[in-house]
Amino acid sequence: MVMLMKRVLFTALALACAACTPDPAANTTGGAVGGAAVGCGVGAAVTAPLLGVGCVPGAIIGGATGGVAGAASTPPPAYSYAPPPAEGYAPPPAYSYPPPSGAYP
Repeated sequence: MVMLMKRVLFTALALACAACTPDPAANTTGGAVGGAAVGCGVGAAVTAPLLGVGCVPGAIIGGATGGVAGAASTPPPAYSYAPPPAEGYAPPPAYSYPPPSGAYP
């Protein structure tokens, strides 16, 4: 039973780590599956004397909370371009140095 719990928790951790993408659907799915796995494992462990009947309710609750947590972990979009310059903006003129004295007749 202990090895099964370790396997379930490790799988849930791997799924939770994989759900850190900019795609909210992937994060929600990964969080829900990971949460369901953890919830099932915890529910089965708590109700072990009753043949683990708590796996199903634990999976339902864990899947719901994991899905919400996965959606909430979606980072904001990163823009790879600079915004356009403001209307009427002109770059500053290049500075021109005066000619050295005596260089030209």
